[in-house]
Amino acid sequence: MEKAALGKEKKPYPRKNSHLALFAAWEFANQGKRTLIFSTQANWVESYGKQVVDLCKRGYLNSLLDDEASIARAVEVGKEWLGEDHPAVACLKQGVAIHHGRLPSPFLRELEALLSDGVLKVIVASPTLSQGLNLNAAVLLVPALYRAAEKIKGEEFANVAGRAGRAFVDVEGLIVHVMFDSIDWRKKEWVKLVASAKARTLKSGLIQIVAEIIERLSREGVLDRDDAWEYLANAREAWRSSTEEASVAERLAAARQNDADIAPDDADEDDGDAEETIEEEPLSQIVERLDATVFGLIEALDSDRSDLPKLLDEALRGSLWARQIAREDEEAAPLHKRVIEARADLIWKTTTAQARRGHFAMGVGLEAGLTIDAMADVLAELLDRADVAALSGDIDELIDALGGLCERLLFMRPFIPNKNNALPANWKAILRSWVSGEDVAKIGPQNMRTVEEAFTYRLVWALEAIRTRRMSLGWSPEMVAGGAAAAVETGVPQFMMSMLIRAGLPSRRAAMAAIEDAKPVFVTPAEMRAWLESDEITAYTDAGDWPTPNTAALWARFRTEALSGGIQKWSIEQYKRLLDIAGAPPAGLYRIVTDEGDGRSWLATPDYRRVAAFKKAAVDPKPSLFWGRLAGSTRLVEALRVGRGKLRWPAADA
Repeated sequence: MEKAALGKEKKPYPRKNSHLALFAAWEFANQGKRTLIFSTQANWVESYGKQVVDLCKRGYLNSLLDDEASIARAVEVGKEWLGEDHPAVACLKQGVAIHHGRLPSPFLRELEALLSDGVLKVIVASPTLSQGLNLNAAVLLVPALYRAAEKIKGEEFANVAGRAGRAFVDVEGLIVHVMFDSIDWRKKEWVKLVASAKARTLKSGLIQIVAEIIERLSREGVLDRDDAWEYLANAREAWRSSTEEASVAERLAAARQNDADIAPDDADEDDGDAEETIEEEPLSQIVERLDATVFGLIEALDSDRSDLPKLLDEALRGSLWARQIAREDEEAAPLHKRVIEARADLIWKTTTAQARRGHFAMGVGLEAGLTIDAMADVLAELLDRADVAALSGDIDELIDALGGLCERLLFMRPFIPNKNNALPANWKAILRSWVSGEDVAKIGPQNMRTVEEAFTYRLVWALEAIRTRRMSLGWSPEMVAGGAAAAVETGVPQFMMSMLIRAGLPSRRAAMAAIEDAKPVFVTPAEMRAWLESDEITAYTDAGDWPTPNTAALWARFRTEALSGGIQKWSIEQYKRLLDIAGAPPAGLYRIVTDEGDGRSWLATPDYRRVAAFKKAAVDPKPSLFWGRLAGSTRLVEALRVGRGKLRWPAADA
């Protein structure tokens, strides 16, 4: 097969091409090679999952799964968070993983554990692959080279290509380009990309941002004014575009059409997952980036406005920007510096030192910061109401407060949920369903996109930004803060439920049932841990059907991992316990073995041969070293344990 890749097309992307990629992946997987298909857009990934299910159903492909039990936990988690028919869950049953950033965190944790253990042989991944996902494969298939009508950069491709080849397993990785037609053109595109990857250089982000701003300002005629720099340093409207929103929308529409020509036939038409290039972003969004850079360069936010040129010059001296701008046209550096200085001057002129600290803490630009400043008191009141409601589980109060926050925050950049700048008409009902803990199947797959993009991402970001701003300005909460953001992030109505999910419990049902049934009170990780260790929760867990019969196994594993993973310090404990045997075993040193499947604890020889059971079983959180000594002519064992956590004997046995 040719080492080339599928590029931008002038005619529709044939279904045969995506099928060819899947058949190739199956061939490599059957040779024992873990295979990764790289999709340049997240909204194309799920279409591969749908095709996997369809091809397996029709008998063209066989399941790659060796043992269904190995994925049972991941499937159960996926069914709860995504629904049984979701492509990520359905194709998992065929031994294929699809991975993109929109999938819920509990499911991604399960998926990544399966990938780490080598259970899944074929993976389809989105650009998250180049942004930190720790995954390698013997074979990398690249079916497309374009995203939003732009070819991916050499830096990104080099990062992705580096995933081919598993350490200590493969001598070298294989990078394969899937081509079905237009072979000559595709080969040329592939060669160009490979060459750009080999010749890649780290490009200063500041240069790209400022260059794009200069181009936009020139297009608007701002730089043609005689007073251009004074205008930019004193007028916020100078940095806005009255015509750009429409032109951006037109360019995005064209990009969607171009991408439709190369995307799999059944890819989701909504390209909200497709990443925007800087050329497609509105000017206001690019200026936000410049604002963040200015705050990063000038650490002393209480500096005088007159000192800005000197402070910026000192910060940029010797930087990547300085080294690279020196290789540009000789007029580039002064022009770039004037843009940066003008923006810094405007920020300082428009804000106080206190306001700048708040904007920097939130990570937002000047316009968003000033808008939030203007309604800070209202936002603070709403956020406090939401946090209190999350502590008590008052769903009506929680939704009312969150609704007020959404109305004020999700309609301003950078918290606008999508490129269409609009929430669906029924967004309040969707928010209530999600935070109330309703099943994903009841909320509806069509509404989960709003949940993922608007609520668990944008709204949580906004709530945490508001809280961070208040703290940076000296506010100290009188209660536990952050409960509302936790409730939105995890889709449950109470902070304690959120804490369990954030600690690793992969089930919303289990979290809600456990809190509603046991009615605990905890607000810190230490208090939660003490509750998990309590005799009450131990008894519930040991019963095997709590918090619900369907989630009991998930709960038991979570509790074991939470209790064993949180304690690092080992302790030494001594016990005296009776054996459940008539006579006395020979004197000597023995192992003590716990949790052997029969619910009992045993005295065993060094080679693990059982000698006698104890009258009462020990519950050992492990890892530990556990042994006992018999003095002779006695059933009383002097036991010594060295390990993490605290061993528990249900009751005294003598």
